[in-house]
Amino acid sequence: MRKAIFLDRDGVINAKAINLVSPEQFVLADGRVARAIKKINNSPYLAIVVTNQPIIAKGFCTFEDMEAIHKKMRDLLAEQGAHIDAVYVCPHHTEKGFENEITALKIDCDCRKPKPGLLLKAAQDYKIDLSESWMVGDNESDIEAGRNAGVRTVLLAAEGSIKIKPDLIKRDLLAAVDAVLAEYNG
Repeated sequence: MRKAIFLDRDGVINAKAINLVSPEQFVLADGRVARAIKKINNSPYLAIVVTNQPIIAKGFCTFEDMEAIHKKMRDLLAEQGAHIDAVYVCPHHTEKGFENEITALKIDCDCRKPKPGLLLKAAQDYKIDLSESWMVGDNESDIEAGRNAGVRTVLLAAEGSIKIKPDLIKRDLLAAVDAVLAEYNG
């Protein structure tokens, strides 16, 4: 069995942006992101992105647009010697009333975090031992999805009023990866 560090995308890998719909809008969160992912690549863990992208269901962008965004993410990381092993996207959203919404994607699915579907699908596809894996995210739905999948969790945030307690709280992705790898090597 393999193990993975599951990564939320927006706010973890890229700088948070409202309605990121084109590759031109995609910017790595900081200079430490590629270093963090490269450390994952040089460890026994897979680096797998699990991301809610309701902008597809809302009709703000297409699956092709999302693929182009993820190509840019991979290209920017590759320039610094890092890579993502897989990307899993939930395109669903139940809110209705958007001009170009895609009605077929307006469903209550099992893959939209905080549900664990994206992590469970990746675990099936890559034969991942979830009990040996981690979820790194910047909001409570990421932490809840990790818990629901049976992985340990790291929240990227300052400590404060957090309803769902993660296993660890770190300031950024590099600090999170260093902590996970220290536990692995410890």
